[in-house]
Amino acid sequence: MNMKREFIVVFVCLCLAFVLIAGCTTPATTPAAQPATHAVTPAVSGVPDLVGNWSGTSRGYVDTSGYQVVDDAIQMNIVEQTDRLFKGQLFFPSNGTVKTKEFAGILGADGKTLRTVEYPGGFSDGIVISADELQLIFRDQATPSTITIDSLKRSTGSGQLATPTVQPMPDLTGKWNGTATGYIDTSGYQVTRDVVSLNVTGQTDRLFTGQVSFVMNGTLETKDFAGALDRDGKTFRTVESPDGFNDGVILSADEIELTFRDNADPSRIVIDSLKRSTATSQVATPPVLSMPGIVGNWSGISRGYMKTASGYQVIQGTMTMKVTGQTDRLFTGQVAYVVNGSPVTKDVAGVFGRNGKTIETVEYPGGFSDGVVISTDEIQLIFRDQVNTSTIAMDTFRRAT
Repeated sequence: MNMKREFIVVFVCLCLAFVLIAGCTTPATTPAAQPATHAVTPAVSGVPDLVGNWSGTSRGYVDTSGYQVVDDAIQMNIVEQTDRLFKGQLFFPSNGTVKTKEFAGILGADGKTLRTVEYPGGFSDGIVISADELQLIFRDQATPSTITIDSLKRSTGSGQLATPTVQPMPDLTGKWNGTATGYIDTSGYQVTRDVVSLNVTGQTDRLFTGQVSFVMNGTLETKDFAGALDRDGKTFRTVESPDGFNDGVILSADEIELTFRDNADPSRIVIDSLKRSTATSQVATPPVLSMPGIVGNWSGISRGYMKTASGYQVIQGTMTMKVTGQTDRLFTGQVAYVVNGSPVTKDVAGVFGRNGKTIETVEYPGGFSDGVVISTDEIQLIFRDQVNTSTIAMDTFRRAT
């Protein structure tokens, strides 16, 4: 079976987009904007050295007349790292030959999580398991739609690796019904509220497949999807065919929440709140914490990589973000920056996680970000774009006084 990969990591420093994470309930309140104070940025945890050769396995699904299982070997060579930024090449089988692609990535402030982008398509979200072991979940929405769990070990690792135990995996098979609340870009981001259902038809350990049904412009649509649970057994990621992807969390045995994002036209971000159809008692949903107010002007800097003819090159610049509206966990606004000497302004829409700290955004016409609220007056996002020039960037914003 051939595996489709596009490991090209590009840091688009100058793009930022607040993606909204699908929410379970209809927002009802607008948090008040916080007064600007001096932001005290927490220290970044120890940054691991990732340079070297890594090899392992890639297991998951590729959409070839429906999602089919793939299980291949994979190699990654990280050739350069500067603090939290790194880049390299990926080697994988394709149609009987070994294919080589470039990628770029960024480590999270915790020194454990990492995100990458590939060229000409695809991106990964991963974790540093130990000094010599990584695990990535790769997704690509382009044809053929793909999701894989990539388990990699450093070739120079000393001795046998003591891989931490993977937590027991929950059983997701069955039907799930709920609501989708968020934004869709129709002459600007507009609020959308619809019903959605998920049918998980097959699961093997951490991998699962099924169909999702929803209403779009008054028409019921059904799409195939494939997913992978993270090692913690609590969070998961999916990809849909022909486009769109989700980041989800298991709230209880009978309730899950997804944040769906799609950069295809129309750009969309929604919170899908779903309950298992066979639940026999009322689901005790964990409470949503209070949301910070972020309406106002933010200014910041962007550092990362952008794909050029000579490979991924470092980029750095300034940018601004204006959050013009917020209702509970959902917000919209604009981001502005300069690319190749030309000013660019894009609409953004975003959503807070249930903890009031994590953020997901989407931009129009392309790009998405995942980030965290560092303090009342500081936000950090990791932006990725595959629609335009392959880019990945770390965008740090502070509230303008």
